[in-house]
Amino acid sequence: MGTFSPIFAILLSLLSLSQIAHAACKLIHKGKSSDLLLKGTLLTSAGAIHDTHVLVQSSKITYVGNGSNMPHRAALHAQVLECYDSVISPGFINTHEHIEYSTINPLPDIGERDNHRHDWRKGLRNHTLRQAEVNGTMANATMWGELRHIFSGTTSIIGGGMVSGLARNLDFVAGLEEGLVAPAAVWDTFPLEDVAGILRNGNCDYGLFPIDRETAGKYNRYLAHVSEGIDAEARNEFKCLSNSTFDTIPLPAGGGLSTDIIAPNLALVHALGLSELDFDLVAARGAMVVWSPRSNVFLYGKTLDVSYLLAAGITVALGTDWLPSGSATMAREAVCAVDVMKRSYNVTLEPKTLWEMATINAAKVAGLEMHVGSIEVGKVADIVVIGRGKEKDPFAQAVYAATENIELVVRGGKVLVAGPGLEELAEGDCELVLFGNVRKTVCVRSEIGVSFRDLRNNLGGVYPAVLPGVPKDEPTCVPTR
Repeated sequence: MGTFSPIFAILLSLLSLSQIAHAACKLIHKGKSSDLLLKGTLLTSAGAIHDTHVLVQSSKITYVGNGSNMPHRAALHAQVLECYDSVISPGFINTHEHIEYSTINPLPDIGERDNHRHDWRKGLRNHTLRQAEVNGTMANATMWGELRHIFSGTTSIIGGGMVSGLARNLDFVAGLEEGLVAPAAVWDTFPLEDVAGILRNGNCDYGLFPIDRETAGKYNRYLAHVSEGIDAEARNEFKCLSNSTFDTIPLPAGGGLSTDIIAPNLALVHALGLSELDFDLVAARGAMVVWSPRSNVFLYGKTLDVSYLLAAGITVALGTDWLPSGSATMAREAVCAVDVMKRSYNVTLEPKTLWEMATINAAKVAGLEMHVGSIEVGKVADIVVIGRGKEKDPFAQAVYAATENIELVVRGGKVLVAGPGLEELAEGDCELVLFGNVRKTVCVRSEIGVSFRDLRNNLGGVYPAVLPGVPKDEPTCVPTR
């Protein structure tokens, strides 16, 4: 299958011998085609379905079932994997990243909690300025961040930046990759044009060209950072975007008017400053929310009571925010989410609920739920296989998975990461990479024009892309408010 040199093939064999006995997913049949047949426990919104067969042909999923009515010829010629101790999941979708900050270390915890994002962004109101500069070129930092997500089972990102290959970039038409077509989602960090640090309470005198109802309504999906904070100034942003009569006096040079963009195509990113009445409006209008609990807790000392949103019927997706104050991987964001909800609200979030936030709910937020977010016939083959860890619940096994437990990562039918014993699935210019004490085969050179090893050496000493266990200097998820 692959194009390994003979020496590399021997090295693979030797390095894998001590690990393959522990691998839950095994290649049991080498077919003549590049089709891939997975057998194992499939995770779906209806539950975990055991003894399921999933057939991948080219970039698409062509069969899902118990195998009884699968085309015989396709099964005969496919590469067949038995993964009965593993779980088969759609690739995770991260709907909140700032991917260009992927090479820098997390911010140190100075014990200070802010009330609004402009407090730390601009050092306003006697708060400490917390700057995070892009380390190296934006292209290399973006590439590095996408590698980190691919390695941890995330196959799609909305993050304001992109490189060709690796993860799908759902906010760029050029980044949708094979099997997906326009439109892409629209990502807006400052919908009120308040990038200069404008704070308002009682009016909408922000920038000259804020988003308006007509413009927002034209987008298939509009993801807007709104009310990132816990004070009246944070909530004021929502008022300016949800009530066209809140401020009817324009600024002389432009802007200054409130609008109403709350609609089914909107996803509010953060929304930390909203009240329950505000969320009732969000629910009534069919708008969605992207939740980033770790960054909320680290910067503001608290996060949303997401159980209220779920009870109201709001579609909630999970997102890591950015490396300086958020989670390095989707799994670490899920770990934070379940912990902070228990600490703050004495609510236990079920693993399946969090898994849906990272898969089908995220696909809905991106407006691509007909193509990604679940394993169904006709959807693109974005698949992650997770080996058994300490979790007994199959959804917990997936959504809390340590990076070293990821056995297979497939994007659009292409194997990007293969665990011990699965290296024969790899195609192209591949290399061995150590994930903790597990050596995996990584095939990214054909995606980005450089090997992982060479990129790591070129960047030199940046925050790691391979993060087994708990990531170094991970921002706290312990609430203080």
